[in-house]
Parts: sequence; C-alpha cells; structure tokens
Amino acid sequence: MSKIFRVTLWIIIGLCLPISLFNLLGIFFVAPLPGLVSLIIGFAFLALGLFLWSRSPMWARPGKGWASASVLWGAGAAVTLALLSATPLTDLSVGLGWEESMMSWGGAYPEEFAKALGVVFVLLSFRQLNRPWHGFIVGALVGWGFEVLENCLYSAMGALMHHSSDWIGMFQMWGLRLVAGPCLHMSLTAIAGFGIGWAIYAAHKPWWWRLGIGVGALFFSFCLHFAWNYMWEETWQLVTQYILVALIMYPTVIYLGIRAHRLAKNDDTYSHSPGAASLRGA
Repeated sequence: MSKIFRVTLWIIIGLCLPISLFNLLGIFFVAPLPGLVSLIIGFAFLALGLFLWSRSPMWARPGKGWASASVLWGAGAAVTLALLSATPLTDLSVGLGWEESMMSWGGAYPEEFAKALGVVFVLLSFRQLNRPWHGFIVGALVGWGFEVLENCLYSAMGALMHHSSDWIGMFQMWGLRLVAGPCLHMSLTAIAGFGIGWAIYAAHKPWWWRLGIGVGALFFSFCLHFAWNYMWEETWQLVTQYILVALIMYPTVIYLGIRAHRLAKNDDTYSHSPGAASLRGA
C-alpha cells in the first residue's frame, strides 16, 4: 500500500467525478422521466455487479473501500479523462483521411488507458489488495462502473434520436448496449487488470517479465477495443468484426476469470486481508 497513490487516487476521483455527474445530469434535460428510469436501471445493474463479484474468492475483505474506489474511478475518473482526450485523436484520424478509425482512436485509446491507470492506482492504494488475481477483479469493477455510466449517457442519446418516443429510444439503447457487446468494458479492463496484477504482485519475476505481461495485457485489450469500434462501410464487415472480436474476447476473459478464481480459492498463504476466509472463498 502506498499513501501517495491512495491520496492521489481520491484527488483524481474528486476532481473528475463532478464532471461525470454534470454529463449525467444532461439526461434530465433531454428526457426527465426516461432519464430517471435510466438511472434507476443503471444503479440496479451496478448493484447487481457488485453483489455477484463480492461472492467471488477474489474479493479481498474489507471490500468497501477498494470496491468503491474502483467503481468511482470507472464511472468518474476514467470517463472524464477519456472525454477530455478523445477529441484530439478523433480530429487527427479525420485529418489524416482515416475516418473509419475515428471511433477506434477516440474510444479505445483514451478509455482503455484511463481505466488501466485506475487499476494501478487502486491496487497500490489498499493493503488488502496483495495478490496477482486482485488485478482481475479490480479491472472488472473499474470497467463495470465505466460501462454503467456510459450506458446511461447513451440512453439519453437514444431518447433524443428516436423520432417518436423518448421512452422507446431510451429502452432501445439500453437493450442494444446489453445485447450487442454485453459487459464489454468490464471484460476488456478485467483482461488488462489481470496482466497488471501479475506485473505488480507476482513473486520472483524480473522487471522485463513484469513490464511485458502488464503492457501486453493492456495492449491486447486496446487492440480488441480498437477492432470493436472500427467503422467499416459494409454491414457484413461490421457484423464479421463483432463476431471475431467476441470470439476472442469472451473466451479470453472467461479463461482468465476461471484461472483467477481457482488461484484465489486455493490460496491459503498469509494475506493482509482480515480473515483468510476472503481468500478461500468461504
């Protein structure tokens, strides 16, 4: 645990969260009642995700502090940092005549790096986070917070764009986000977090191994996100792209999740977490 990282973590969250909340309030200006329902849906999904992850043996206790910081980084700091840095890269891709990559550079680059930065800060800020697999669950919560807030923001866009009903537009956007690429950000950041966790906490590894697995996992998640956001001209190309990315991403995150789950469940060594039960899955 580093006090410097912990103080910096909460300072960044404190500076960025109001900006995210301001953007979130925009939903009520677009469609007040659908916006309220959208927020309720978002909080419900957020609570569901936290409940399910808290059942995992990867969940380090006490979990209130680091879990809250993870979600707040994803929903506050990561979203804000991504929004602030997306426009220059989007403009650059358009200026270079590579319009198809506009959403890839504007989304994958700032979002994945902003979320991964949060994983590093959270892992180094809480004493009970001291195992390589903790990077996986921290990454999942950071990505889940990001995803829920982004879905709420997109629901406002759906309400605004629908030609006849704000309600239909809001529900359609939620449905689209939940069906097309469900848990996308959670999966991508969990993959990156898995590598970051091993880079920080693996024992008896040289620096080049740690750098390789940490940067490699982040680069892998970035490439998946870049490919997912790439805007092909033909519909069949887009569909093929989504299928290929899904066939790579979901099996990968499931495999890493199972591996992290087993390692956490079988770990009976000393931990700073109060009570070994949190690491044995009891």
